[in-house]
Amino acid sequence: MFAMRKSATRTLVLSAVTMALLVATASVSVAASMTQSGSKYSAQICPDGNPCPAAPAASVDCTPYAGKTLPRECTLAPGEGENEGFNIGNLPDVKVTVGAARKVTTFDMSDVISAMGQYSSMALFYVDFGDGTGYGSAGNLRALTSFPSSHIYVEAGNYTITGYGSYNGRTDSTTMNITVPSAKNPDPTPDTISSTTWTKTTDTVTDTVEATGSASSVGSVQIGVGGAAISDATSKAPATSAATAPQVTVKPSNVLIVTVPKLPPDTEVLAEVKVGKTWYEIPTADVTDGGTLTLSALTFIKAGSYTVRLTLESGAKRYVTIKVKR
Repeated sequence: MFAMRKSATRTLVLSAVTMALLVATASVSVAASMTQSGSKYSAQICPDGNPCPAAPAASVDCTPYAGKTLPRECTLAPGEGENEGFNIGNLPDVKVTVGAARKVTTFDMSDVISAMGQYSSMALFYVDFGDGTGYGSAGNLRALTSFPSSHIYVEAGNYTITGYGSYNGRTDSTTMNITVPSAKNPDPTPDTISSTTWTKTTDTVTDTVEATGSASSVGSVQIGVGGAAISDATSKAPATSAATAPQVTVKPSNVLIVTVPKLPPDTEVLAEVKVGKTWYEIPTADVTDGGTLTLSALTFIKAGSYTVRLTLESGAKRYVTIKVKR
């Protein structure tokens, strides 16, 4: 998904004293012993008469051997050339293995993380999963290493996943178009889709709900994230007050997909779940012709009671309670 070549770490084996000597003399150090296969030294003696310390892995050797041209990194001023190799548009692909509706769709970002090295932990990215959920935003960039490795689409259909990378005032995006099969007719050999080439974009705003809710005094809720155990539950008709709301039950850390019946058909609903004192929006599709509404997959980390509030187009509110117990 995202390309970055790490800028080489400029490691000067010579000390400041050595650099001064380099100006004053034609030769600074000598070889303790030489290999017979060229101009490499098996040990390098520093000006203090002791063997020079080994250069760290992935460093650039700036020791001035006779007849050797120094790498460009050795000639740069401090700070010059940093991150010059960073190019979002040249990152490896992300691979997506598409699961059926209400099952897990997985993301393989290993090639990108490997290519980015230490930069994969920098907050540079966000994603829109195409179903109303996402991870991060233009104003809340996330590190690639923190991204969810899976997602659950509760309805079959076509979705466009859009990944964004933002760096140094520029944002690039890439897309993956996937088709999620019905849970009743899963694909025995799921497709693996690779991301497209990254291109510069000015369309950086996403209308999504975070895949991972913030922590509160009660715990945290994850929205749309996959898990090892996935449960489906259909509540009774929602109540007009939270105090009388019907309950559905799930174990902590298990994924729950709730279907709510007996709602006005073909209507839009704002769904929210209360965690502590905060209401988090839950992306939903419209109510079906049959009057049912399926919520995005929810995972609660801690035991407790969580209220789901459904606000209808008329302004009326309906409630369901999710009981999380061990």
